[in-house]
Amino acid sequence: MDTRFKTLALAGLFGLMSIGQAQASSLDSMKDQAGDMLSGGGSGGGTSLLSTLSSGSFNPGSLTNLTGVISYCQENGYLGSTADVAKNQVMEQLGVSSEPTDDSDYQQGLSGILQGEGEDQTFNLASLGDQVGEKACGMVADKAMSFVGG
Repeated sequence: MDTRFKTLALAGLFGLMSIGQAQASSLDSMKDQAGDMLSGGGSGGGTSLLSTLSSGSFNPGSLTNLTGVISYCQENGYLGSTADVAKNQVMEQLGVSSEPTDDSDYQQGLSGILQGEGEDQTFNLASLGDQVGEKACGMVADKAMSFVGG
């Protein structure tokens, strides 16, 4: 009877250890997926969108793209109507009174593609989850305001 109890206890201990390893592996996988989401699909060799935006190293490739991205963010519920101020200031800087719908940079922005000046600074906001997308869009709007001097 005593041997049976020890065998069961040992089997239970091994079972618990394997569950712990599986959970650790699952957490590592989730961490990798989150890193992939933050990279935003850019070719920046793992450079995260949020760190690029927050570091101040991101410079928009074109103001028309920035206008499109802000519209994308609004249409997807990441930015409210208050982002109209940023969008309007960017459009004023461009010297246009309405969104430049025939511009290819604007169209890319409208589909969630944020273009930067550098090769490695193109990000796909459409590939981000809601929380990361909302944060990224807020940072894009802030960047737009600072870029146009608002």
